[in-house]
Amino acid sequence: MRYGIIGTAGHVDHGKTCLIQALTGIDTDRLKEEKKRGITIELGFAWLELPEGGRVGIVDVPGHEKFVKNMLAGAGGMDLVMLVVAADEGVMPQTVEHLDILSILGIRRGVIVITKTDLADPDLVDLVEEDIRELVKGTFLEDAPAVPVSVYENRGLDRLKEVLYEMYRKLPDRKEGTCFRLPIDRVFTMKGFGTVVTGTLSEGKIRRDQEVVLYPENRPVKIRSIQVHGQTEETAYSGQRVAVNIPDRTREEVFRGDVLATKNSLYPTRMADVILTVLRHTDRTVKNGSRVHIYHGTRELLGKAVLLDREELKAGESCYAQLRLEEETVLRKGDRFVIRFYSPAETIGGGEVLDACPRKHRRRDEKVLEAFRVKEKGTAEELLELSALEHWGCFCTLEELAARSSLNRSSLKNTAVKLAEKKRLVPLEENLYIHRDEFDYYRRKTEKFLDEFHRAYPLKEGMGAQEARSRLGLSDSRRTDEIFSVLKDEKVIKEANGFLSKKRFRVVLKEDEDAIVQEIIRHYLEAGFAPLATELYTKEHRNQKKFQAVFTSLLNKKVLIRLDGQYCVHREYYEKAKKAFAEMASRCPEVVLGEYRDYLGCSRKVAVALLEHFDKNGYTRKTEGGRVLKNPVP
Repeated sequence: MRYGIIGTAGHVDHGKTCLIQALTGIDTDRLKEEKKRGITIELGFAWLELPEGGRVGIVDVPGHEKFVKNMLAGAGGMDLVMLVVAADEGVMPQTVEHLDILSILGIRRGVIVITKTDLADPDLVDLVEEDIRELVKGTFLEDAPAVPVSVYENRGLDRLKEVLYEMYRKLPDRKEGTCFRLPIDRVFTMKGFGTVVTGTLSEGKIRRDQEVVLYPENRPVKIRSIQVHGQTEETAYSGQRVAVNIPDRTREEVFRGDVLATKNSLYPTRMADVILTVLRHTDRTVKNGSRVHIYHGTRELLGKAVLLDREELKAGESCYAQLRLEEETVLRKGDRFVIRFYSPAETIGGGEVLDACPRKHRRRDEKVLEAFRVKEKGTAEELLELSALEHWGCFCTLEELAARSSLNRSSLKNTAVKLAEKKRLVPLEENLYIHRDEFDYYRRKTEKFLDEFHRAYPLKEGMGAQEARSRLGLSDSRRTDEIFSVLKDEKVIKEANGFLSKKRFRVVLKEDEDAIVQEIIRHYLEAGFAPLATELYTKEHRNQKKFQAVFTSLLNKKVLIRLDGQYCVHREYYEKAKKAFAEMASRCPEVVLGEYRDYLGCSRKVAVALLEHFDKNGYTRKTEGGRVLKNPVP
């Protein structure tokens, strides 16, 4: 079903609120001060009954120049606008400013309503319409119908309703999507219910009892109940005016400008990449670094406009810029915003968000400007590749990239797979991809420190895995292991016995080194289960060049098995010791230390060292009376 919001715009005291009351029977001025002063100060809300059934929401905005920020809080959710101009006054300053704001916000449909026709003769009404037509040339209202009305005489209202119904029926269907977003424009409390927030549901749908998140504070909240146009509903849809009861948050914890949205669908930020445009008829210019008021959704922010390719943006010009905000907010790619001069407050332009969570950019950098061109007009593949590149080092999942860069979630996985096939992305997990340039950086870094290690220690099999993780320099060891895993798959590195090395690295012994190898092996084979203590044996050869390096190499290759800090044995005798234990275990329920020592014909110290090594490596298990095989063969 189609939903949308009708809004008003126009100068103060041109009859917007009276017009809505005449159309709907609802007085949208609810504050005492509004009643007393006879002007609208805050946003007002009503609904219009449709001939075919159902209701369409109406937002009434203040027209006074002092309350433009309140008008902006309501304008962002409008689909169809009534630009209201009084026949007895004609076009006025806020008529122009409101039209500018609507155009900047990307509103594309509307009707011109000339009110108070009972206070002007027909010729004056015609002149006012001519002035309005001149004003709206080149805007979305250039070909809009104009309807003269008189609320006092009840004239023209039926015609206006017909026009509104016809235009409403032609509104395009909103995309439902998987995520919802509700910018909050009003917060109040109701006795027995607690905190209630209202807003126009800008995308998605929301249901009762749904767990959602309050942004930008990123606080979880639960929806207790929903009202749409005064009626309790189980579900609300994009384009509807919604009142939501969130009893687990106090009135003091929620503010206009906050956003209710699906968990992990938005990412709080203090920056936004944008296309910035200055109004054609303003006398103001935006200089690089200008401090401005920024209006997005229902939120007002302060920030600086950083122009990326120039020093000054003049009337009618557009450029790529980065907004640097003084507090966190949440945005999405494609959102529209308005900027007003810092002082005096005056609307000077606005634009469209290209990236809702960027990094800080350098000015006049061609690579940055090219990235902006991709953000503006790029394909799905180009946008995902750029997002992965710009989030270098973050190891964002596809879901996180979607939230940060406002990418299409439904097709994101397929896009990532295609880019991986083209060697532009590298998968680390099912939903975690990094850019090939980032992966190649880690590859080069790994190759460099392994090359340095192999040159310094040519007789070692490789660098210990833990040291290699440290040398790569990532804070998350899991990501390091994933990168090493891909490097192994791509045959860049290999791992053996807990050591990493270049894939093609081999220990090549020189003639004198080979002689030392043979000498050490001969010694341990002859020693059998009665080796010298390791410290004593290596001390005897302390003056022999390369002896220690060769000895360590044999340990790394598991030719020699280090039992503990005192003894080593040759691998052949280690396997004999394991076999002997298995033979004894097959004949008796438990193997006792003394009997095992006698069976091998070794010293008690060597027997203890062997058995403790077996325990440590999961071959045996200690019991009260001795040891047994940990996993005996049936």
